[in-house]
Amino acid sequence: MTDTSVGSTRTGPPPWAVVLGFAVLVLGGLLWAKWAPYWVKVPSVAGSHSLGPSILAGGESGVSLTAGLRFAGTYFLAIWPALVVGLVLAAAVQVALPRTWVARLFGSGLRGGVRGSALALPSLMCSCCAAPLAVGLRRRAADLTATLAYWLGNPALNPVVLVFCAFVLPWPWTVLRALAGVAVVVAAVALGRRWAARTPEVDSSDVVPDEPVDERPLLVRFLAALGGLTIRLLPEYLLLVVALGAFRGVLFPVGASWLSGTGIALAIGGVVLLAVAGTLLPIPTGAEVAVVAALLAVGVPGPLAAALLITLPALSLPSLLMVRNAFPRRLLVAVTAVVVGVGLLTSVGALAVGL
Repeated sequence: MTDTSVGSTRTGPPPWAVVLGFAVLVLGGLLWAKWAPYWVKVPSVAGSHSLGPSILAGGESGVSLTAGLRFAGTYFLAIWPALVVGLVLAAAVQVALPRTWVARLFGSGLRGGVRGSALALPSLMCSCCAAPLAVGLRRRAADLTATLAYWLGNPALNPVVLVFCAFVLPWPWTVLRALAGVAVVVAAVALGRRWAARTPEVDSSDVVPDEPVDERPLLVRFLAALGGLTIRLLPEYLLLVVALGAFRGVLFPVGASWLSGTGIALAIGGVVLLAVAGTLLPIPTGAEVAVVAALLAVGVPGPLAAALLITLPALSLPSLLMVRNAFPRRLLVAVTAVVVGVGLLTSVGALAVGL
């Protein structure tokens, strides 16, 4: 079928203009939402050695709608620029970039995993803000492994988070965070390659098929794609964030006595519970560092706090639901299990180095 973007028989902007416009969107969006704020924030963190209060602090015990609304307000105030940029870039990818260009940029297989991870490094997004881009890339038939690496690489490999770790926590935590992030992405790439080998893309219902040529102007198609993504992704996302915030006191009982218990069975159970809970709750970029610092400050053992070092940022239930039609469901389940497993290994690593 004729491509629905640049290179089809449709009259419209020349390819160079589309590429230039897309580059301006990418650079301008990231500069506004990520690079400029971090240019200001990193020196502040370096001077204060603090990221401020933990996003888990101040929650009522049990289930509380008030706590959920308060959590959602704090969360969205922190991430809304990146979420807007993620939606805009996802729509632009869908309507402006030909599938052949996307395929050439990301590659496939192991090479695609490496390229996807590398392209994630400057994005600096949390898993929820990167999710719309993952959806947009898959709609342009981007390679499954490459897109998975890009989506997970954003929160897992974020270099600014490592800088935060270095300024806020003792240096072994930075090493643990870096190793855990690499482990998550490497394991996800391996899972993606295995899945792609077993299930060729041409037979997968998770890839949106070619659409008939859309003769509408580029701007109209862009706005239509942006509106479609917004309507499909945001309502359930907003509700889930409020709901998970309401259950924050249950998922993360920061003041509970068992968090500082010394029994082996108690410690193992606590690590597992925190690792699983960490994969559910969405957090802003770098908030896991503040969470770990706050837990350590109230006497929570390092191995317990370490369970959240990678499970909090790498995945969340809202981000998983946002990409559920972009990736095979069983692959997402496997990736979630990998993140929990790496979280448990991070706890073991913290215990091994005496944190």
